[in-house]
Amino acid sequence: MQQIKEYSEKEKSIFNGIMDLLNQGYGIHELKVSDIAAAAGIGKGTVYEYFSTKEEIIRQAVSFYVYKEYEAFTALVSNQHKFEDVIYKILNHMVDMLKTRFSSLLFMVVSLGESDIKQLIREDRALFTEILSGMNEFIMELFKIGKQERLIGEYVTFEECRLVLNGILSSFTNEVIFMRNNSLIHGIEDSQELSLRDDFCQAPLIEESSLTELKERVVRVILKALG
Repeated sequence: MQQIKEYSEKEKSIFNGIMDLLNQGYGIHELKVSDIAAAAGIGKGTVYEYFSTKEEIIRQAVSFYVYKEYEAFTALVSNQHKFEDVIYKILNHMVDMLKTRFSSLLFMVVSLGESDIKQLIREDRALFTEILSGMNEFIMELFKIGKQERLIGEYVTFEECRLVLNGILSSFTNEVIFMRNNSLIHGIEDSQELSLRDDFCQAPLIEESSLTELKERVVRVILKALG
């Protein structure tokens, strides 16, 4: 898959500015063009040379990061040749997103309202169509690896594999978010002098032992469901 639109360095700096603000704990609807410009290190007028509205900036930023995350995600399968190794790579990547890019693709989409998502898909239909096609290709490669290793049952179809992987990986993400929120709440209780925004950025994710246990449980469930 190729990125549908090429962005200039100024546009990328604007997108990075949005990411920096989100990683500081700003809500996506709190953002102002002046804040984005300051975070990008450019003037507000320069932003309007590239985008007409704040909403357009956000939609384009989401498209940009969707592609970036897609690119990183699909690279996982090309460097691994064992089914379980690929699954662990995917889980580690998802946790890394939560640790180091907390407001990236996953959370940018979560932060958008239903109407915003509909408009984004309508305006960038080609991008999302390519991503959907690419992700299906990714899962097909994983499906073939699982079949070759006889970890996926003889009568399990690709569609069944896709549903299992999508469902369990989505549940894994939700579980990590839940565990992180619990960690955040305890962090706030232990350090009342910090603001919520500071807590949000500084609180540790989850204990590594808990994450390891969760990932091992997820792999066992996937193998059981597909075996």
